[in-house]
Amino acid sequence: MRVLITNLHFSYNSGSEVVVELLADGLRRAGHTPMLLAADLGRQAFAARERGHIVVDRVTAIPAQPDIIHAQHATVALAAFAAFPDVPAVFSCHSAVFEVEAPRPHPQIRRWIAVDNLCRDKCLSRGVPSEHLSVIHNAVDLERFARRAALPQRPARALLLTKNTGHHDAVGEACAGAGIALDALGPAVGKVSTELERELRAYDLVFATARMALEAAAVGCAVIVCDGRGFAGMLTSANLQHWRSMNFGVGLLTRPTTAEVVRHAIDRYDADDAGAVTDMVRADASLEAFVARHLAVYTRALADPPGDIAACRAATAAWIEELAPTPTDRAWRTVAREAMGVQTEPWADLFADAEKRVQQELHRHAEEMNRLSVETAARVANDLTARIDVRLDELRRAEAETQHALAEIARSSQWLSAKFEMAEQRLGAVIEAAKQQLEISISLAEQRLRARVNDAEERLHALSEARLQSGLWARACRLWRKAIPYAVRKPLWDLRQRLLGRGPA
Repeated sequence: MRVLITNLHFSYNSGSEVVVELLADGLRRAGHTPMLLAADLGRQAFAARERGHIVVDRVTAIPAQPDIIHAQHATVALAAFAAFPDVPAVFSCHSAVFEVEAPRPHPQIRRWIAVDNLCRDKCLSRGVPSEHLSVIHNAVDLERFARRAALPQRPARALLLTKNTGHHDAVGEACAGAGIALDALGPAVGKVSTELERELRAYDLVFATARMALEAAAVGCAVIVCDGRGFAGMLTSANLQHWRSMNFGVGLLTRPTTAEVVRHAIDRYDADDAGAVTDMVRADASLEAFVARHLAVYTRALADPPGDIAACRAATAAWIEELAPTPTDRAWRTVAREAMGVQTEPWADLFADAEKRVQQELHRHAEEMNRLSVETAARVANDLTARIDVRLDELRRAEAETQHALAEIARSSQWLSAKFEMAEQRLGAVIEAAKQQLEISISLAEQRLRARVNDAEERLHALSEARLQSGLWARACRLWRKAIPYAVRKPLWDLRQRLLGRGPA
């Protein structure tokens, strides 16, 4: 059976990407032909190709018509539906939070899969028929994630697997108090491992959520389920079945992660019970069982009667209307923010607004200086010029930092927003410092000050014009065009032109 699997990314070894690779490995071992379609390919995709997998980022590069489409993420699934309108599909929901993961009605989709109970409820709330919905929990490649030696009676080393940062201090404080050495891995600390199965065997205790918690338990580590979103507690043989049905995820994180609750969880460490958890996970979460459950769903989907071709075309058009960028406030805006960090206002407008605020502040300082005397005009004018130069340097650094962030916008929109905010804070701090200096400064000649301020405004304007014409801006534009599809860029550019009074491009 040829199975086309779609996913937004195949690059970062994140949750759904690991599932895609795991499913593809299992299908190939079972004698089937998986084909992976992802809009964003990276190191993980290239490594999969080297292992013999078919991995493409364009539907035109798919080497053969699939027998079934395993759809994940609406935007990439839409391309597969349009390319193969007569191929039945199964849609898999991996998150109850993100709109790009949400199930949408389409006659081509004959069956749905949810990875946990929250995703099941999400599917039902979107009108998925319960009789066509299956829950298939995550699995582990037990050959790859081999079992470690028996745990010691007291944990000596702990590993924090993290995609967010709100709980780091609490976990660190609790481990330090218990005399446990703590290491950290994950995007939140800028350290990602492609050999997690090897890393895990060196640790007694792991702090994680979702499939990382499942993998740690399969290896034989004691697991405390928590992250920056909240805290669940120590995974035990008593709560394993329920927690696995929730995918060790956000539905269990009902308390804030504090040092106190982490200490209490560490006190519940039980090497024998952790071993029992590992026995249960390895008995129920094998890759072979995972693949068999998917193949059973595929078989039922292939046996279901096909949807009406006119209804399929109408549904595909409806998906395009929702997911293609338009001036209308539809699902595409939410999906764009989730997938690429795209904001509703162009970055050029944000820069223009920041420059405008700086100019207004300079004008305000000029009006204050008009009231000062001329006795020490030269000294204060030189001081003001130096401070204006500092402000300009700060603006150049902020611009350079933000230009760099534009190249990373698809992967780190949150980081970019923080960086821009830091730049504005630094500008604000410089302006405030200048204000305090001006308040204690004495006498500045009106004519000399006006000349200096006008010169600063002209230099600032020239800097803005030079920036737009520089090679650096051109390279950033090329990166912008490469990272952001034209269909997203065009309406944003038109909006910028209108705001600047230049009319549509």
